[in-house]
Amino acid sequence: MAKAEAEEREKQEAFNNRYIAKTIMKAKKKGDTAFPSNEIETLQEIAQAVVAENFKEYPHLNGIEDPQI
Repeated sequence: MAKAEAEEREKQEAFNNRYIAKTIMKAKKKGDTAFPSNEIETLQEIAQAVVAENFKEYPHLNGIEDPQI
């Protein structure tokens, strides 16, 4: 039974991934945002958070000139 449930989960995940990919491609073709939301962090926001969290380890990063960072 567990194997069947795992297979069903894999099928559902594959379906979800295809749905997400199709939605993104349709939005790109239209010039829209696929999943407009402020709840999902952008890659830039994630990267800034990682740099901020580890800044004590690397206080002399070259190229960081933005005073907000």
